Amino acid sequence: MATALRGTIIARVQTIIGSLPAFSGDNEIGESDMDEALTQAVKSFSLEKPYEVVEDEVGDSGKFYPLSNLASWENDFSRIISIDYDAGTRVSSDEMPQYLSVDDGEWKFYEDGSGVRYLHFPYRSPSSSVTYRVKYTAFHTLTDVLSTIPKQYEEAILYLAISRFATQIRIHIEKGLENSAGGDYPSLRNRGSGFSSLSDTYAEMYREEMGGSEVVPASAFRETDLRALSGRPFLHHAGGRR
Repeated sequence: MATALRGTIIARVQTIIGSLPAFSGDNEIGESDMDEALTQAVKSFSLEKPYEVVEDEVGDSGKFYPLSNLASWENDFSRIISIDYDAGTRVSSDEMPQYLSVDDGEWKFYEDGSGVRYLHFPYRSPSSSVTYRVKYTAFHTLTDVLSTIPKQYEEAILYLAISRFATQIRIHIEKGLENSAGGDYPSLRNRGSGFSSLSDTYAEMYREEMGGSEVVPASAFRETDLRALSGRPFLHHAGGRR
């Protein structure tokens, strides 16, 4: 079953939230706020469950390849999961993948003086007949025509979008709490507290849908304490040699 697209999720958010406080001018609450809440939800979800892209690139007999060649690459967010070298006929030829090891220095990142970042193969210069298959992480996409959100996480996205939208409404209400509100002040204050509670409730629902409060974001750094046969402790860093 296909994952719901952006318009469908926004409609569900609107149905659950119901009628909105009526403000005007710069403080008006509308569909743009709902859209922004969903954008925030997708980005936060991506930090925990990033989209994994598999992309084939072709060599040019050089050792340096701009990361911008990877269509969905995001500097300072994306990370490379694996590189299968010379993978052009991997399946049809029924061969095992030839994964390059970053720990052995078979590929590295390089940044030049102008800030352009490259994928560097120190020991290889792939020709135009060599395809290297890169698996890397990226932000999820959720539009009216495309969604990369897995079906099982659709409810989680909905809950987080509601939480973010309720927070935005709370901000608008606080901005509207002026002395000129007169007799409407207590009513607005009560509604503001209600939306604050709604935000907290749906944030917790999101967390439960994602597996509970112990879930560690995929973007977090991790260290694993290991102990050698000698009994001496040491740290193993998967991202490179130490």
